[in-house]
Amino acid sequence: MTASPSPSLAQSLHFWARNAANESALLRTSLRLGLFDALPVQGSSTPCSVEALATATGTSARGLRALLELLVCLGYVSQDDSRRFALTQGAAAFLRDSAFLQRLEAEQEWGGPVALLDEAVKHGEPVQHAGRRWDVLGHLRALFLEASAPASSTEAEDFFDRFARSGARTQVLITSGRLGLLELLASAPRTLPELGAATYLSTGGLRVVVEVLEKLGLATREGEAFGLSAEARRLLDGKALAYMVRSLSVSAQYTEALERLDETVREERFILDLKDPEVSRRFYADNSNQITAVFASHFQLSRKAATTLSKAHPLEGAAVLDIGTGSGVWGAAFARATPTTHVTYFDQAVVLEQVRANLERLQVADRARFWPGDLFTHDFGEAAFDVIILPQVLNVLRPESLPGLFARVARALKPDGVLLIAEYVLNERRDGPLDHLYFGLRRFMTNEGDLLSASEYARLLEVVGLSSSVCIPLPTQEMIFAARPGVNLPTRLAD
Repeated sequence: MTASPSPSLAQSLHFWARNAANESALLRTSLRLGLFDALPVQGSSTPCSVEALATATGTSARGLRALLELLVCLGYVSQDDSRRFALTQGAAAFLRDSAFLQRLEAEQEWGGPVALLDEAVKHGEPVQHAGRRWDVLGHLRALFLEASAPASSTEAEDFFDRFARSGARTQVLITSGRLGLLELLASAPRTLPELGAATYLSTGGLRVVVEVLEKLGLATREGEAFGLSAEARRLLDGKALAYMVRSLSVSAQYTEALERLDETVREERFILDLKDPEVSRRFYADNSNQITAVFASHFQLSRKAATTLSKAHPLEGAAVLDIGTGSGVWGAAFARATPTTHVTYFDQAVVLEQVRANLERLQVADRARFWPGDLFTHDFGEAAFDVIILPQVLNVLRPESLPGLFARVARALKPDGVLLIAEYVLNERRDGPLDHLYFGLRRFMTNEGDLLSASEYARLLEVVGLSSSVCIPLPTQEMIFAARPGVNLPTRLAD
């Protein structure tokens, strides 16, 4: 394991808001399941398959694979060409050290109590959890604000930071956003009594949270007053702060599922089960504002995709089908590509209501058709569309569901039609990119789908006759274009 360069505050903020809690849950769960003990040490013993490790730890192979692929990406586990796994010698040096393990075990029990930080800040007192009182504020003070004895190596200390502090950073941000503290710090510097008067929160609780924000580089002190740091103010100007607070509220919905991730990996008993219609309805209703908020940034990506395809495959007069349209952003970009492109937007009826409003703002609703239906069973017709888009849809489906969907999609494409898949695509070793793997972990623990590599998609598409395919990276995800042999496809992103 080699040290990574220090990230910028912008990179750190993105990670804390999106993936830091996943990182802590990954390492805590791996320890709780005995995975680090079950793994052989690289170079000392024969590596183990996922199936053998699942048997040894009493877990599901699918859940354990989601953990292992992330541990490989982080550098704690090695993977050979036969997809067998071992603990790296560097990780074994501290994960076989009894004193370090005792430190991890002592930290392990704090996951649930730290999630009650809102309550601790409100009252400035220990919180009640699992029949005990926990001094969450004191624990955060010890983690972030007080000197502690370092681990035996920088690698061990980095592991402890990920294990203990990553999730705590996310929780501090969630609490700061949920209790209105970030907005107050952004508006003007305030003393702790002034912050307390404005929020009705305890001064002691506010002091700990604000000083942790200062430690993270998000807050600064001017005499007795606190405000956002200059860099944080620059990053969170305009609508950016409101967007981040909304994204933190989405992250908060995963808190219990992350804390109980070991149960899900063992038994595939899903704490946040988005296959449950009522759970799914509440989850996506709560996230609807977030989906609308990212429309503008996703529109830039989808416009780039439309431009890229148009260079190889003209879109004038094209009939486009946007399956699982979500906000409608991908289909809208194709509608804007030419004044003669017509787009059919397919999704649940309740989703299409918001799509219509988005299209009216973009002035493309007059060339739109709204088609409600069930993704799992709907017949999309035969040879009806020049372009079919699957935008961030496949990751909610189990891989065993994909052949049937691809067969229906291929049937609906005209002979010279093109399928566009916009998705998080893993590399061929399935050990990166890191952000994709964390997204895949969330998909597993919510009982949804899986992420695949480009070659895994290519094999599935070839079965239904779409044997020509190419994968092109976008800034945050990938595009796969697929068609029948002889159809011209783009080979690179348009300028």
